[in-house]
Amino acid sequence: MAKWDIDPPGVSGVVSRTGQRAAGFDEAAGRTGSALSGAAGSCGSEIVAAALAGFAANKAAPIDAVGQQTARILTGAVEASTAYVEGDLKMAATAQANATAVGG
Repeated sequence: MAKWDIDPPGVSGVVSRTGQRAAGFDEAAGRTGSALSGAAGSCGSEIVAAALAGFAANKAAPIDAVGQQTARILTGAVEASTAYVEGDLKMAATAQANATAVGG
């Protein structure tokens, strides 16, 4: 039989730190987009500007997908940890009710 040993405060800490790191990734992606736009506007070459624009357009969806997947993973971790705690509380209440029924 599998044994679960989840530390809810530990999960909360990991989720918090990961969320902070993910926010940094979003900021970096925004700066990269701004830098590409600036480079395209300043390069003086229509070919290079078009290549930079194409690169940015091609990479936008995968970069957004990383952020969205990270958010889903963090939400799942919080929901799983919450369900674990709720299950423990329900089992404790059931055990207490059964003990009272046997003793009463």
